[in-house]
Amino acid sequence: MGRADSVGVYCMALSLCGDRLTDGFVSRRAMLSNIGATPEQVRALVDEGMLEEVEEGWLIHDYTEHNRTKEQVLHARADAKERKSKSRCHTHVTTVSQRDIAVTSGQTPEHQNTRTPKKEKEEYSSSFSKEIGVSDFELAREKAHANADIIRNYPNLDLSDAWNAFNSRHYGETHTVNDWTRLWKGWCQRRANMSGIPPSKRHTHTWACEHTLKRLGLESRDDVQDMTEAQRTANELNKEDRNGRT
Repeated sequence: MGRADSVGVYCMALSLCGDRLTDGFVSRRAMLSNIGATPEQVRALVDEGMLEEVEEGWLIHDYTEHNRTKEQVLHARADAKERKSKSRCHTHVTTVSQRDIAVTSGQTPEHQNTRTPKKEKEEYSSSFSKEIGVSDFELAREKAHANADIIRNYPNLDLSDAWNAFNSRHYGETHTVNDWTRLWKGWCQRRANMSGIPPSKRHTHTWACEHTLKRLGLESRDDVQDMTEAQRTANELNKEDRNGRT
């Protein structure tokens, strides 16, 4: 088992902790079932000091030094909710006035309040075009996913130092989430190149690699009966990896 395989498990563990707000804790069930890590991969991460074995699971080493804690994330969400609530209160009178005008012009409240699925989809999509500051981007889920990609590509890059420099450079600017993600990934790539940190080599799945065998529910290459199916599964895994990195 190569280092790239264990780094992939580490990246998935980071994403899981970010989504579930576990402060770096990964339960045994989540690690072995949800992430699909093997005991050998987990042991390699423990030996490298990236994971610490604790009761009922593992802790990502120094997780809270490089990522927001659950308390910090919930506090930031509460502040954002309060700001949004105040904004709604500020525009309430205008909204009511517009509704009254519509009613007096012959449009009923039923017509005024009609919302189509297409309209709701457009409003949801518009949130991605909203410009935010670098501090808000730090809390975005896209930032956590970008971190996982960066760690996968440049496992030796000091992500904490890179973020501090990026934050200082772009403080006061506003961009969309997609633009922030692009800027952040580009920043880390340039920083790694300037530091002489080579990118990790992407693993290419084959009909006999452990990932393909695992997807097929087999223990070894000797158990493969249908070579065509095995190669097709390997191609699917390679496609999934490419899509995950775009």
